[in-house]
Amino acid sequence: MKQKITQLLIMLLVVPVVLVVILSTFAPFPSTEPMPLMRPKPLPKEGYQLFYYVTNNGFVVKNSFYYVSKKRQVIYRYDADRYLELQGENCSGFIWYHDDKNNIHTLITKRFYTAYHLPKFNYYNPGKQYIAIPTNDLSDFVFSVDGGRHFIKAMVSPMAAVPGEEVDYFIGVDDSPIEDTYYEPEKPNTPITISGNTGYFVLKNHEVIFGASYRYNRLDYENGLSNYQIFYPSAAFSDKRVRDGSKFGAYKKLLNNKEYQLRVNSIKNLKPEPYQGWDKIRCEVGAER
Repeated sequence: MKQKITQLLIMLLVVPVVLVVILSTFAPFPSTEPMPLMRPKPLPKEGYQLFYYVTNNGFVVKNSFYYVSKKRQVIYRYDADRYLELQGENCSGFIWYHDDKNNIHTLITKRFYTAYHLPKFNYYNPGKQYIAIPTNDLSDFVFSVDGGRHFIKAMVSPMAAVPGEEVDYFIGVDDSPIEDTYYEPEKPNTPITISGNTGYFVLKNHEVIFGASYRYNRLDYENGLSNYQIFYPSAAFSDKRVRDGSKFGAYKKLLNNKEYQLRVNSIKNLKPEPYQGWDKIRCEVGAER
């Protein structure tokens, strides 16, 4: 009896172990390590255009891409020859700037627009060289200073950004430059130039957000270079909040500039009419072709 029990235990314990060893030798079990995921490859997609993700410093991320519909609709007209098209669907995508008279057709890839980003407030741009496209939340705006051939993205200071519901209208005009002096401890008495092409957000309470770009010369202490031109797209708020609540560099000093004050005050009274273009950006879901 004892011998039979011993044989049974051998059959139940030893034989399975031997079988496992034999099977694992000739047919090894799959690795417990997870299989690496294959990177998706960009493939042609009918009716869509392939775009790669581009970082703020211009680096193209080859492994990050997306598709945008090739359908378009006109969403704004400056005059008979100049207009904006939105490429995409459901009022989301990239904006094209067109100037048929001067054969300018520029795809603006500096930002992707959704229906939320398209401004709901009145929008005027009588300037010919300065073309600016604001966002509804005033987080940023893209603008051109060469008649729409090239666009750059300008950030709006968090102190300046306000909800779009507070904006009465945006107007972009071709102004003359403003000269002033920049002051910072390591770069005192450095000249700056406020671009002559300027956009203004006029609020319903008659305050103004001044959207501009400026250049200033500085010393590059690391490389020993002087008179080095730096270009900063930016925006500043021309009200008491900046004056009392922020160290705003060049713009804080600019608020005391008489020419700047006259310009901002004149904008408050500027009548955008007569204006050949539309008064608002218009986008209709399903109207793209």
